[in-house]
Amino acid sequence: MRGFLDRDFLRTGEDFFFCVVGGVHPRDRVIAYLKYVPSPEGKWGRMEAAYARTMPNYTIPSLATNIQWLATQYPQYVFHSRALNIRMSAVPRRLIAAHYDPRTKLQQLVQAQERDPLQDTAVHLVAHLSDETSIPPDAFGVTGSILTDIHQPAFSDIDLVCYGLNNGWTIKRFLQNALTNVDSRLTKHSREERDKVVTRWATDYPLTRDEAAAIYRRRWNYGFFQATPFSIHVVKTRGEINEKYGDQTFTPLTIIEGRATIRDVHDALALPCTYGVDFLDGSPEGVTVEAIVSYDGLYGGIFDVGDVVQVRGKLERVVDRRRGRVYHRVLVGSLEARGKDYLKPI
Repeated sequence: MRGFLDRDFLRTGEDFFFCVVGGVHPRDRVIAYLKYVPSPEGKWGRMEAAYARTMPNYTIPSLATNIQWLATQYPQYVFHSRALNIRMSAVPRRLIAAHYDPRTKLQQLVQAQERDPLQDTAVHLVAHLSDETSIPPDAFGVTGSILTDIHQPAFSDIDLVCYGLNNGWTIKRFLQNALTNVDSRLTKHSREERDKVVTRWATDYPLTRDEAAAIYRRRWNYGFFQATPFSIHVVKTRGEINEKYGDQTFTPLTIIEGRATIRDVHDALALPCTYGVDFLDGSPEGVTVEAIVSYDGLYGGIFDVGDVVQVRGKLERVVDRRRGRVYHRVLVGSLEARGKDYLKPI
């Protein structure tokens, strides 16, 4: 009944690890991107089974290279989505060797009699967050390398999942306060670490350093606990996903650039993060753009109602059969934009 949710992991017969994207999938396959592959030079895993990451960074150019490699070497993991009108990676359900559930993994770690230092820190971090927010412990999960048991305590970080939009808004408010409180057990990057992050974003995205720094100041879901870096990602529960694959079809129109005012942030935390907007300029004549959407976590939950943003992205016509309506949106993070799109505060 749970199905496949955002940030679950899948393992295939080739011992590839795919990270699931979103919670809406075709009947015969699961949309996901390839994250880890076996490699003797890999830093993750154990001595008898080492793994390497497939992308140097989580940007669209890297994703495009990832998909092209799969299309050439393992075409069974690439398909053309008629609903989304793009070529993307996905794992046929018949080729799934194992499905990793972040919530189940965390519960296993809580009950384990022995844990390594990183697993132990993850368990204590969830207990702290639950105590401070009253979010039930079973609303959390652990994803990434800890989920797949290929983490390295010496350098791996902790990637948590928080299920449910209401819980997501609660954890966001808590972290915004805790990460600026000198008495908190949670801390932010040092100035040197912050500068490295800003420099990387200004290199990987079409952002100036000042623009990258402005986005960094709005980021709320990264920090340190007991000197270990952690991240928290909000995922919709199955009950909050009110569509099936194919209910909506997306037709690409053109790349546009303009300014918009944020008017709705209800769905801005979970991927795809969605902002209801009123365009101020840049929308083609006769077209009303209702939303800006992104699958890039960089932009998740960083804007508030009333903020004015500059956006460049793919304009899409959306046919929503379930609701019997047609509307337009701008997608930030499309393959067509080739990494030249963005969403930034003004």
